[in-house]
Amino acid sequence: MSEDFRKVYESLNSQYISYTFLIINLQIDEFSYTIPQYLIDDQKVIIHKTNICGPCTKLIGSLDIIPVGSIVIVLDDDIIMRKNFISSLYYSYIEDTNCVWSSITKEYKKFTEVQGFGGFIFKMTDKILGLKLYYYTMPSCAKYIDDTWVGWCFYKLGITVRKALHHDPWNTVLDIKETDTHPVWYELNKCTDRYNLTREFLEYCDNYETKMIEKEKEQK
Repeated sequence: MSEDFRKVYESLNSQYISYTFLIINLQIDEFSYTIPQYLIDDQKVIIHKTNICGPCTKLIGSLDIIPVGSIVIVLDDDIIMRKNFISSLYYSYIEDTNCVWSSITKEYKKFTEVQGFGGFIFKMTDKILGLKLYYYTMPSCAKYIDDTWVGWCFYKLGITVRKALHHDPWNTVLDIKETDTHPVWYELNKCTDRYNLTREFLEYCDNYETKMIEKEKEQK
């Protein structure tokens, strides 16, 4: 893990509201890691090795170890946050604890996309554990647009996604100036054909709906 991640780690340790545990999911089927000593020494850090692969690892990878009832915040590992990151999400969450609250969202015809780089918050429930079932049938295009896929999964599970109450998160929650100092690396947002991947995934969603409707008719 690079020194750039240390900046992310330090930004999370300087929050107005502290986290209880920081889970770092490592996909062991695709990568090997050298864990820095500062993470090994931190008793609040859980290094979790998982066979779940792809960007959705940040959420799906830890479903098996997060107790039901826990308040969970999901975020990318390359964004430096301002001190109000956790508090801004938490104050939205307490408005309605049955929703998923996302700092930044995107609206589609039937569902709302969470945007993991800005962070999202929810209470772990048995219903949310159902996300893992969708992982095993995820179309290949969705592996590169995981936020869109997660938003659709929440919709299918009957979970409402709402935009967090804070204003202008780009400038008030995310520290983009500090984040942009990292060296050039592969980033899904910048280095993939998101337009065509999203179009392919939305077609998959429509076909999925059609198949479910036909299946329900057959069962009647």
